[in-house]
Amino acid sequence: MIGKQIKGKSFRGLLNYLFGKEGAKQIGGNMEGNNPRELAAEFRFSRQLNPKVSRAVYHASLSLPHQESLDDETWHEITQKYLQAMGFDMNQYTVVRHIDREHDHIHIVASRIRLDGTTVSDSWDYRRSEAVIRKLEQEYNLQSVQPSWEKDKHSPTTGERRQLARTGEESVRVRLQRSLDQATHDSPTMSELIEQIQQQGINVRVGYTRTGKVKGISYQLDGVALSGTHLGKAYTFPGLQKYRGVNYSPKRDDQRIQKLMEQFVENPTPAVPKQDDKRRKKLIEQTVENTASSVSVTNSLPIPEPANWEQIRLNLSQQYNLPNSLLTEVYEKGWLYASLAGQAIFVERTLNDVPTQAKQLEVTGNFTTIPLNSEMTKNGSFWMATDTTVKRAVLLSDPIEVLSVIALESAVDKGKRKPTLYWSVGDSEQLPLELLRSLDTVVIAFKDHEKVEGLIAEILAELPQAKQVSPGKAGWNKLLTDSKPQFTPSQIPEPQDYAL
Repeated sequence: MIGKQIKGKSFRGLLNYLFGKEGAKQIGGNMEGNNPRELAAEFRFSRQLNPKVSRAVYHASLSLPHQESLDDETWHEITQKYLQAMGFDMNQYTVVRHIDREHDHIHIVASRIRLDGTTVSDSWDYRRSEAVIRKLEQEYNLQSVQPSWEKDKHSPTTGERRQLARTGEESVRVRLQRSLDQATHDSPTMSELIEQIQQQGINVRVGYTRTGKVKGISYQLDGVALSGTHLGKAYTFPGLQKYRGVNYSPKRDDQRIQKLMEQFVENPTPAVPKQDDKRRKKLIEQTVENTASSVSVTNSLPIPEPANWEQIRLNLSQQYNLPNSLLTEVYEKGWLYASLAGQAIFVERTLNDVPTQAKQLEVTGNFTTIPLNSEMTKNGSFWMATDTTVKRAVLLSDPIEVLSVIALESAVDKGKRKPTLYWSVGDSEQLPLELLRSLDTVVIAFKDHEKVEGLIAEILAELPQAKQVSPGKAGWNKLLTDSKPQFTPSQIPEPQDYAL
């Protein structure tokens, strides 16, 4: 059984989404209402008991593998045991079952505020949830499913597997993952964890903002530095706490962490190749500036290599049918470049055009997130917009989808196009909510939207005016490819009027 959790602000927005799905069925709870309006009115009672709690909405989903199914009564019984174990012993809740997907699953909507006005603790709730689910699987003879934090552990790449077969040596990334797995087995404090892995020769750097707030964590072994995000969600600074049970208290740990970092002798910084151009120089200068402005943050943004750009442009044009003129414009603006390793790097940034992190396109078509100065930076994304005042926003799955929709919409007569912000989003915290709330039209256009229904529910709770459209599992890029006749590269029509 797979469990997911989200904390939100809007009961009505979430309930509208859950009840609005075809085949949705309320199968249990301890409330009288049986529709979003009535239930939201009831939830308002508990919210008033403790109005200081900003995220009072608890949304959990429990899903079975494809071959398993339960009846309504059993599902409700499991819900009660799950909530009880998670600390929801006197809280309002309702249960909605969906049959819109191939696997059997339910959604639990509960108030985090108990009826005595206290709040359910969310300390280590991801780790506790996995433990509860494992017990329920045994009790109800259900198939055990890999814990979510294990899925967020990045698997060895093809190159890493080849290295192991050729030399018998594991990659630095795999060795770091194994060391951290072993070191977090007994749920240490954050400073204890850092001290323990430093003793294994691993250099740990924790970045802080000027106000003393943690920005992120990175690790260096044998001269190779990798961010927590590069290892997987479970190895980021918040991930170590949520998924690995590491206990962190700023008052107790921060001073000790600073001393540990000062005591550790840093490995020399690798020299940067001399070959350069204006875009590369700007990116490197930005990298140095951002790194210097934080405390001991290891940068892992790939170094640009202009000599590789033409091959990257050709690959993107041939594999994804993206117009050369669009790719060239994005490249010239510095939002897309080629790395030394010959991979496409899409730069994520804030609405003020401040780089935050990057997305590296892998040969599989998936993206790897690479922080510019911290994997904790969440206020940016890969986005593009028209050069006039934005009146519409389209939320998309990834940079390829962004470029594909821009290419598709460039065929529309300019006079009929609405000035649009195209925003790639993988986390609701990335959204520029203040801007989006001011727009009348916000379109949620994720490919294979059933895989991210939790994210969609959270967005709809924040942006009730948003509407959903779906390009299917293949995404907008497939529609772009299907819409183009098969010309040779020199014959493909090139819309020029992007005005980005």
